[in-house]
Formats: sequence, C-alpha cells, structure tokens
Amino acid sequence: MKEIIYFLVDFTEYIIMGCLLAGFLKDTLPKRFRKKTDKAAWLLCLQFMAVRLIVSYSPRIKQLIYGKEMYIADSRQSIIPVAVSIAFTLLAGMILYEKNRMKILSLVTAFYALLELVRFTLYPLAMGIITRIIDYYNEQFLDEDLNISEKYWQMVDRTEIVWNITFSAAIIFVLFLCIRKYKHYFAYGGNGGREAYAYNTEPDGEKKVYGWALLFVPSLLGLAFAAMLRIILFYYDKEIYNLLDRYAELNLLIPFLSLLCIASILLSVKLLGEMEKEHEKRRQAEVYQSQMEELEAHVRDMESVNIQIRGMKHDMKHYIADINALLAQTCSGNAAAAEEVRRYVACLQASLAELDLQYQTKNPVTDVILGRYVRLARQRGISFSSDFIYPKNLGIDAFDISIVLNNGLDNAFEACEGESGDAFVSLHTRQKDNMFLITIENTFTGVLAWEDGILVSSKSGPGHGLGLKNIRGCAEKYYGRMETAAEEGCFSLTVMLQGKMNLMTENK
Repeated sequence: MKEIIYFLVDFTEYIIMGCLLAGFLKDTLPKRFRKKTDKAAWLLCLQFMAVRLIVSYSPRIKQLIYGKEMYIADSRQSIIPVAVSIAFTLLAGMILYEKNRMKILSLVTAFYALLELVRFTLYPLAMGIITRIIDYYNEQFLDEDLNISEKYWQMVDRTEIVWNITFSAAIIFVLFLCIRKYKHYFAYGGNGGREAYAYNTEPDGEKKVYGWALLFVPSLLGLAFAAMLRIILFYYDKEIYNLLDRYAELNLLIPFLSLLCIASILLSVKLLGEMEKEHEKRRQAEVYQSQMEELEAHVRDMESVNIQIRGMKHDMKHYIADINALLAQTCSGNAAAAEEVRRYVACLQASLAELDLQYQTKNPVTDVILGRYVRLARQRGISFSSDFIYPKNLGIDAFDISIVLNNGLDNAFEACEGESGDAFVSLHTRQKDNMFLITIENTFTGVLAWEDGILVSSKSGPGHGLGLKNIRGCAEKYYGRMETAAEEGCFSLTVMLQGKMNLMTENK
C-alpha cells in the first residue's frame, strides 16, 4: 500500500511539474508545428512525466544508475536522473519549438535551476521537521512496552507519507510562484499585451544572443550550485553520513544561498526586461521622429506647390498682357511676332506642366509624394514608373500609405545611387477584395545584410534602419506583412495591407 501511495504522489508531482514546464515554454517560444490544438505543450509535459517515471521506477534503469541494490547509497547518484531529464527536455524543446537554440537552452536551464533551488531551499526545513517528529515518537515509545513497536512503525510510515506529500506540494507551490514571477518580468520588458511573449514575431522585441546569455549564466550557476549540493549532501558507509547533521549551520546557509541564486535568476530577467523597455522607448522615439520628418517633408512639398501656383496666378495677368500685345503685332502683319507668340505659349505650357502632377492617384497626399519622386528621378537620371492608385473604401489611412511610399521609395532611390547602367525604380499596386498590395522594385547589385531572416540596414548611426521598421509597423497595424527579396540585380519590397472591412469580419 505504501508503494502505491508513493507512486501516486510521484505521478501527480511529475504531471504538475510537466504542466509547469510546458506553460513556461508555451508562450515564450513559437511552435514548430502550427496547429489549432497546442500539441507541443502536451508533448513536452508528457516527455517530462515519462522520463521521470522511467528513471524512478524502471528496474533496469535503477540498476544501471544505482547498482544491484537499486537504492541511493550516495547523494551524487541523484544527479543522473536530473541530468537525464534535462537532456530529454532540451531535445524535446529543439524538436517542438523553433528559433535560436540559445533561447531554449536558457529557458530549460532556468526551469530546472529554479526547481532544484526551490527543493534545496525547503529541504533543510523539511528534514528538520521530520527529524524532530521522529525524535518525539522515539521518546514516547522508549518509555512504553516494546510490544507496541508495530504501532510505532505505523505512525512513522503515516508521518513519512504526509511529509512527502507536503514537501512535494510545497515545492510545486513555490516553483509556481517563481515561474509566474519570471514570466511577469519577461512580459514587463515591453513585450506584453497582444503577444505577451511573442519575441519571435517582432525582430525588435527579440532578445539578442547577449540577452539570452545574460539569462543563461545565473541559471547555470544555480544549477551548478544544486549539483554541488547533491554531490556532497550525504553518503552511506555502514551508516548514513549527512552533511546537515555534521554541520548544523548549513541548515541556514544552504537555504540562504539557494534563495540568493533564485533572486539572481529573477533579477537578471527583470534587468533584461528593463533594458528591453528602454530600448523600445528609444525605438518608438526614433520612429515618431522619422514620421515627423516625413510629415514635415510632405508639408514642404505642399507649400512648394502652393507657392508655385500662387506665383503663376500672380504673373498670369502679365502673361496675358504680353500675349495680347504679341497678337496685336501679328494681326498687323508682323511675321516675327507670330513666331514669338508660339514660342511664348510653349514656354507658358512648360511652366504649367511643372505644376501639373504627372500621376493622378485619386488622393492629394499620394499625388504630391509621387510628384516629388518624379522630380527626383529627373534630377538623378533614374527611370521611374508607377501605376499606383489609392485604395478606396478600405479604411487605410493616407498617412500610413505615405509612410510606406516615402520610406520604400527613399530606400529605392538611395540604392540606385552609383549604379552603372540603366537604374530604375518602379511602383506597382494591386487590390483584390480587401487586400491591398504595394510592390517597389529597384536596381541593386550590392550585398544585403540579414539577421534572423530579417533584412537590416547596413548603415550605422541614429535614424538608420528605421525605414523598414516603420513600413513593417504600418503593415502590422493593418494585420499585413512586409517581405523583401533580391535576385538578378533587382531588389523588391512587397507590403500587404488588409482593409478594415476584413478586420471587422474576422473579429466577428
């Protein structure tokens, strides 16, 4: 009966800890196999439970680890089950989740470090309690008839069962609190909200290698400290030699050091969260600054066009007077005046053409933007073509479209500088139902810089690299995406935007 109870206690403990492990990694890492049901979490939980049960109850495995006696004679032998469990969890994490392996290594190490440190935080207290209870039983039964020793062992067995259940429950509860605090600090770093731990989906929210190393080192230190305790805690040589019995001060020192290790793990997460939060603030400030510059550029363009129109309007009366004078001379038979009238009217038409917007996009904002890049293309000798038409009835703000066009075309024209041969920039749009697609292509023969599958700017300094981030932000605002590609001397940027009508339908 006692063995059955212990098996049920272990079985329950392994299931709950497996669930804690699965929950710890579930929202933190992207699943490799994207299904509606969260199979990755269930498989991770099951592997934890299966490995622990096999190591704890398989006779062959126990004989392999502990020898023929199949019991722990030396505390260092207890390291093997923990190491095996860590190895299988790492393997399962690599298979079930994607992105860089340093993330998985850091998180798995953190989980097992917290588990081991919580155990050693509570262990001296739990051992002190059970020791005093057993001493109390010894004092009571030593003064009584030896015939009641069976009752003594029954009480010891019951106390031992209650002690094991209580100890396991305490470990699970404290571990749960530590994991919740760990994940809270993770979300605190500016990654909460709609996707609390989705570092993988946004390149600016994704922790760099140094960040994950910052989390890994304290966890590894805590795990190493727990391994050291398992090595020296006790050994059996005709009788049990326990380190806590021999050095009583360790009953306070071990929990204290374990708590320090737990605090260092949690504080490292909080520190990284603070760093990410500050970085996000700086990035948002740079984005707002970039958008303000774009808005100022648009205002300058509008002012320039307005000034030219006002100037033309102001001078128009003089132009009309000049033409009337030349026409009067022409009517009097002056042939030279007739030729001069034609030349004067041609110049006037050329001046008016400068004010005319070549591309009529059905929106004044995008008309001015394309007009500016037409003039820029003429100045730099770049071939520019566009079939852009502003999307109507999709609820896409003109300012967001201007961010995509300004940043995309600006990068395209910069890429064409210094290119030999016929440099070109083309802008194409396509609307299908409530999906609006913008494609910008340009000449490009350089080398692109990629990081985690995301194109990054090769230029340094403040403000550089914000163009693509702003475009990506606009795409995500409309539940779309941004894609880049380069092949055969041509670079292409594609931005997909989803109209708000689609969003309303999906939310229903």
